[in-house]
Amino acid sequence: MLQAACYGVLGDRTPDVSRYLRTHALPPEPDEAANWGARVRQSVYRLWLLVLRKDGWADLDAVLAEIVGLREAQKSGEAQFLETSDTPRSDAWQLMASYHLSKAAELLATYSAQGSVAGGFNIREQLQAQFDRSQIACERGELIGLHATVRLLSETAERMVANSIWSVTRGASARIARFVESMAARTRDKPVFEMLPPQRIALRDQGLMNSGARSVVLSLPTSSGKTFIAQFRILQALNQFEAERGWVAYIAPTRALVNQVCAKLRRDFSPLGIVVERVSPALDIDGVEAELLADKDPRTAFRVLVGTPEKIDLLLRGGWEAKIGRPLTLVVVDEAHNLSNKGRGLRLELMLATINRECRNSQFLLMTPFIENRGEVARWLSPDSFADMTVEFNWRSNDRAIVIAQPSKAERAGDYEISLQTIHTSKSTIKIDHLVPLCSGRELGLTWSQVRPSLSNVAAVTASCLNRRGPVIVVAGKVKDTWGLARTMAKDPKLAEKLEQRPGSKDMSNIDFVADFVAEEFGRDFELIGLLKKRVGLHHTGLSDDTRVLMEWLMELGELDTMVATTTIAQGLNFPVTAVVMASHQYPYGVDMPPEDFWNLAGRAGRADQSGTGVVALAATTDDRVALLSDYVGRNVSHLNSTLIDMVRSALAAGSQLELHTLYYMKEWSAFLQYLAHSYRQIDDHAAFASQIEQVLRGSFGFQKLRREDQTVANRLVAAVTDYAAIIRNQPLSLVDTTGFSWESVSRALAGARAAGIDSNSWDASTLFTANDRTLQNAFGVLLQIPELKAELAEVTGGGRGNGDLLARIVKDWVNGASLAEMANEHFRGPNDSPTDAMSKACRLVYGKMTSTASWGLSAIQSLTIRDGLDRMTEEERRTFRNLPSRIYYGVNSDMAIDLRLMGVPRNAAQPLSDHLSRQNVGTGIKSMRAALEGLSDADWHTAVGAAGPTYQKAWKILEGLA
Repeated sequence: MLQAACYGVLGDRTPDVSRYLRTHALPPEPDEAANWGARVRQSVYRLWLLVLRKDGWADLDAVLAEIVGLREAQKSGEAQFLETSDTPRSDAWQLMASYHLSKAAELLATYSAQGSVAGGFNIREQLQAQFDRSQIACERGELIGLHATVRLLSETAERMVANSIWSVTRGASARIARFVESMAARTRDKPVFEMLPPQRIALRDQGLMNSGARSVVLSLPTSSGKTFIAQFRILQALNQFEAERGWVAYIAPTRALVNQVCAKLRRDFSPLGIVVERVSPALDIDGVEAELLADKDPRTAFRVLVGTPEKIDLLLRGGWEAKIGRPLTLVVVDEAHNLSNKGRGLRLELMLATINRECRNSQFLLMTPFIENRGEVARWLSPDSFADMTVEFNWRSNDRAIVIAQPSKAERAGDYEISLQTIHTSKSTIKIDHLVPLCSGRELGLTWSQVRPSLSNVAAVTASCLNRRGPVIVVAGKVKDTWGLARTMAKDPKLAEKLEQRPGSKDMSNIDFVADFVAEEFGRDFELIGLLKKRVGLHHTGLSDDTRVLMEWLMELGELDTMVATTTIAQGLNFPVTAVVMASHQYPYGVDMPPEDFWNLAGRAGRADQSGTGVVALAATTDDRVALLSDYVGRNVSHLNSTLIDMVRSALAAGSQLELHTLYYMKEWSAFLQYLAHSYRQIDDHAAFASQIEQVLRGSFGFQKLRREDQTVANRLVAAVTDYAAIIRNQPLSLVDTTGFSWESVSRALAGARAAGIDSNSWDASTLFTANDRTLQNAFGVLLQIPELKAELAEVTGGGRGNGDLLARIVKDWVNGASLAEMANEHFRGPNDSPTDAMSKACRLVYGKMTSTASWGLSAIQSLTIRDGLDRMTEEERRTFRNLPSRIYYGVNSDMAIDLRLMGVPRNAAQPLSDHLSRQNVGTGIKSMRAALEGLSDADWHTAVGAAGPTYQKAWKILEGLA
């Protein structure tokens, strides 16, 4: 066991070593009745296994305690042993060698815990002295076997010191030193004593922690701990601009990741006094966020801001860096391969270009496992100060095999067999050339005729067989398919027996809590409740955001055996699963998942803290599909390309002229036109802009590449931008930045608002969401004509051209507290829809379409019609005005409830809790509300929310990362 662990460390397989030692019982402490020589040998063996395992402070404390006990026992045991020994000389030298090995273990345990030994930092020299003396003793005693062990432990100790969090960060700033101390502190549930090899290589060997490069692309395998690496870069940037109190923008692609990252950064940075805040994905800056961003108090002002690319882009184009009054010093982009995403990539690219041009102190850290042309991307943002950092050796946090699961008919009628065929493995040593039988018979009670034609049933059976090894994610293409898969697994006739034989705790308290939450959110009859009781969960857009977070929480705790999800789960969430089973490799409407999304999803299996080989199984029912899937998996992620290149070429292919003002109806072109309008506004001179067009375009990654690949097409784009500049000349382009619309859409919205009679007097918070007020109906009638919004808004009301009156009624019900069940029955249930279908549709349209798009649209109409009205408002009136769109986004109808929603309180609890706090005369504002919320007792929650109070209190703590 000791040799295996040592070779694992030397092979940079430290996660495997820790997992191996955690899952195998260590030798017990030696029997006091044994002779002294045997006791010492067994003690040294055990001490080193404890040092290698380092399962929290308990192991390190055990090392020191056992060494103290060994020294005490030495007083009586050693002399007697040597006096009665038949080979006293050899035994004496063996004891000497073992004593030095025990001392080395003590030194290493002490250093791992506190970064020094007896006030000294020369750990390598101290260890070398002990190993040298041990080797000398072995040589003099002619102890060949022990000599080899000493040399092995010496090399292992050297690698452990190299990986130590203390060694990697030695010489860094005082702030980083305090961060390291807090990460290794006894108060942490999972203290960090050492880096993963990719973290060590990036931070120390490649110098990221002390790098002066402005632009860094960090390309590491999935589960390499990129967020932890980013934390050191963040601390470096904050330290670099401490006098100016600079701030960092951390950009994550989804709301779930924004919440996840914010919770982690808050937890890790709070001991350092670094304030971390997040902004909602809603495309407006409400009163709460305006207060948060404008905070000037050094004790409470944020230093790290987490948000989606679209929100950070809106914030910066709206001039908020100047309003914040402190410089943006670092932009961290998580999942940076999204730069090539056809839907959102261009806006992210142009936002980075804008920051690069306008924010003097900005630096960039782009993180992804997938960019091959890393150097090219890094050079784009800073040609004279960039770095491409990657792990060149083939490191993986765990072994992973990608297989195809295919059924075949068995001899007995109705029976079948599922076999696995490996098509990709992380190591050649785990590749199997022949088919591997997985299970046979009638798993899940299904027959051959039911399994043969159904990819969903093949996936369900495969998952059922694989989850005997641990939790499994099953991926379907559509929300409706996930429910069918979950039902199939829950109907397993042997499920009760399997649950009884399930390893680990049988406690259902966490499951019961989430089931109670789901009942409060969706009603006591909602189908998910019964599935949860069978340890089957779901994760898709047909559930509320809060419910999905709680599903993730259950998976992280190992409470669920199976989670059935749609492909949206691919973006960067970390679940401790042993396998991912895919019924579909396509998004809805038959579009293949891009290679980067597939490999991101594959990375959910076989991560650093999981045992065994991670399995990614793709379901197939025919040999043709096996061939198709083999070809699909064989596709590698190619170079990252800007979508701008394809946009320009497609536009030219569709017509001989490139007339930008005619392309505004396409969202990707709208983003480009907004970039041009913002740049024009910043230069603020037509002649100067005309002369600098190429410079403005070169700020984008796409134009730089287009210019190298096709100068003629690049010149045509420059000419088109020149023509467009003449069109937007003398227009109020500030409205482009405040609305997130192209100028063409702004112009259309202005005309529509005037025709509808919407003006600065239309925004009365006391009447806007009442049944008799027509403002919302009129506003949505205008917004349904705006290309950036109309598809999503129209879908909420059933598609087609959309229905402004119906949309307004839906929004008003939502803001005024209608439950999801009421919303589903009233507005979204079709004649053939089951209750589950209606609820899924309601969640998908309300959370996925309405809340974000309708709030964005309302904010835009406000910006277009208020004019100088804000200047005549009091601070409180201004706050209420800005909060109106957030009432739609959060589904509540008061400013105080919005504060609570921003702080993670679930919607159903936010309004009653705000009513309770207002009765306690708690002031509005983020500071007073946060203090009041954190000070609420269990009884307060019960008084405010009723019997569901404890459920919502626990949910809030989990959603905010406090539990």
